[in-house]
Amino acid sequence: MTIVKNSQPSFKDEADRRKYEEVLSIARPNAMLETMRAGGLALCHTMSIARGPEIIAMAKYAGYDALSINLEHERNSFGETVDACCTALMTGMTPVVIVPSLQNDWVSRMLDNGAQMIIVPRTNDAAMAKQLVKFGKHRPLGERPLAYNPAMQYRIPDFKWTQYVANETTMCVPMIETVEGLENCEEIAAVPGVDAIFVGAHDLSDDMGIAGEFFNPKVQEAIGRICKAAQKASTPEKEIYIGLGGLDPYPDLFRKLRAAYPNIRFTNAGRDVIMLSQGMELALSKFRDAK
Repeated sequence: MTIVKNSQPSFKDEADRRKYEEVLSIARPNAMLETMRAGGLALCHTMSIARGPEIIAMAKYAGYDALSINLEHERNSFGETVDACCTALMTGMTPVVIVPSLQNDWVSRMLDNGAQMIIVPRTNDAAMAKQLVKFGKHRPLGERPLAYNPAMQYRIPDFKWTQYVANETTMCVPMIETVEGLENCEEIAAVPGVDAIFVGAHDLSDDMGIAGEFFNPKVQEAIGRICKAAQKASTPEKEIYIGLGGLDPYPDLFRKLRAAYPNIRFTNAGRDVIMLSQGMELALSKFRDAK
């Protein structure tokens, strides 16, 4: 897979170009990011309780672009999350990790162990978004230390170009899920190094005082405001994408929002908890009349 870049790098000489190409040849492509850069919709499987590598292989075969692991709400351990990230990388899926909080040891450490997208919950202002970029991007955008990691196949052929390619293939994503974050969404989207914004529709509606009312015009207007903020912050060199969470039970509503805002480029498209419970109910329904 060819890595799609925001812009072509500049080289001081032919040797510099060769160093860049060597780094590029070992980098694990970010399938989700490439789909979004091409204008498509990236779909994530949410791993909650079914954490075996078999599930990741099944998700890849089903056609998912990414594997999403939520460390804010789920019981996944650090080691389990690293194993899942590495397995996803090897299957060609993008490992997405929602960290519990905005802490350097969560953001940088997860990126050092396979994550290609970091989402920080309850990002309420531009200062928090700047901290995320500081922790999650290498220089010149941030201050993330360079380490041997699975996304680069544990190699650093050249320091400068490894930093550059890592910045191109990993994503720092604030999550807006509060009224405060909504009110500051324009400033959050404009922070250099922010790659996308993830909208937590459940918690955002709750914080607005209309919990779960996803068809309420106020909720849809709030999502629209965030989408417009991302559009305004985008440049010809870099588009800021939008992801929607919590709407997987409402695909028609999601289609409506994406039709209105084409910069919505990724979403959760099913989670194992719901799939398993619905599958159990369906299986039982076929035998109930035999009792």
